[in-house]
Amino acid sequence: MEEIAKIVLITGGNSGIGEACATKFAEVGYRVLICGRRELECQRVINNLRNHGYKADYFVADLAKSKEITALFNWIIANFTRLDCLINNAAIEGDTFTKTAEYSEASFDKVMAINIKAPWLCMKYALNIMQQADTGGNIVNVSSLAGLRSSITGGCAYTTSKHALIGLTRTAAKEYAASKIRINAVCPAFVYTPLAREVLGEQIETYVKMHPIGRICESHEVANAIYWLCSDESSFITGIALPIDGGVMS
Repeated sequence: MEEIAKIVLITGGNSGIGEACATKFAEVGYRVLICGRRELECQRVINNLRNHGYKADYFVADLAKSKEITALFNWIIANFTRLDCLINNAAIEGDTFTKTAEYSEASFDKVMAINIKAPWLCMKYALNIMQQADTGGNIVNVSSLAGLRSSITGGCAYTTSKHALIGLTRTAAKEYAASKIRINAVCPAFVYTPLAREVLGEQIETYVKMHPIGRICESHEVANAIYWLCSDESSFITGIALPIDGGVMS
């Protein structure tokens, strides 16, 4: 009998860290599901995986809208036998380099909707699926170094949302440890992604100096850490917020 492949859902899997995660999990034998707002980017990632012989599918959703998150998980329940891993990666920066008193309410609300409410809702649905299957599972929330310290670059909303995501991670990790579901967070420093290049522009190279290791992180390095947290190699680890920072927090 053919062994059923484990299934991973990666939000924001259409670029950057999410795309790197899709590649990593596919290479080690997972069936990969990604969701994102931009269908053409999702198609590109999935077609690339399928061209290499991997099983992969996508779902277009705006995670700022609760109904679309519900539709995403209804699709998973209707079409797949299980959900073994959830990678909450989708996020937005909001108003970068903007002081607290100057921050717009609309931008603050949008950041909170995508960066903290959406991961919570995805966890809510994923945890129910994992518990019903009684096979355990893993959830990794992509926070940020801004979840461990202040961030002038990200501003108040982004920094607050990433701190909150770590709080959510730690709370849920304790709640579901007995159900064989491990929940962790990763906290990357600057990662060389399209979003980072968009936010920092030509300044991005100046941020190399912040990292004692002497360079900026690459997306695949974050993906490797995320996969490790989902693997049996980290079987006694839950509730952590793992810095991936080239020594910045040292």
